[in-house]
Amino acid sequence: MRKFMGLAVVALAGALAGTAAVSQTGDRATARDIQLMDRWLAGRTPGNPVSCIPHTQIRSTYYVGGRTILYRMRNGTVYRNEPPGGCPGLNSNLALETRNPTGLLCSGEIAFVRDYAQGFSPGSCALGAFVPFRKGS
Repeated sequence: MRKFMGLAVVALAGALAGTAAVSQTGDRATARDIQLMDRWLAGRTPGNPVSCIPHTQIRSTYYVGGRTILYRMRNGTVYRNEPPGGCPGLNSNLALETRNPTGLLCSGEIAFVRDYAQGFSPGSCALGAFVPFRKGS
């Protein structure tokens, strides 16, 4: 019984340490994050926000700290999404899981932060409006 209690304490401490590490790095952008975001948006002009984007057209996604999500579309447009209140625990080492049976990713939709390697979810957030950034005309 004593061995079991000791193992449980060690496992709990490890889980809490992992969660703390995620929240420390996930809620603020690093200099590298900012540089990459600047590259994604370079030469692009922001447009009027839209409520939804087609999920099937997303080519790649990048998370900037726990506050900004960038979606690069097949047509070259980059959408910037800033969830109100941020997205706790989100960083480039994790995944953002949504359930969208309509094929659209929409503002107000709940997105779950997932760490598939460790098997836990450090948080969730509601998506904000999608601001398109297009090549200048």
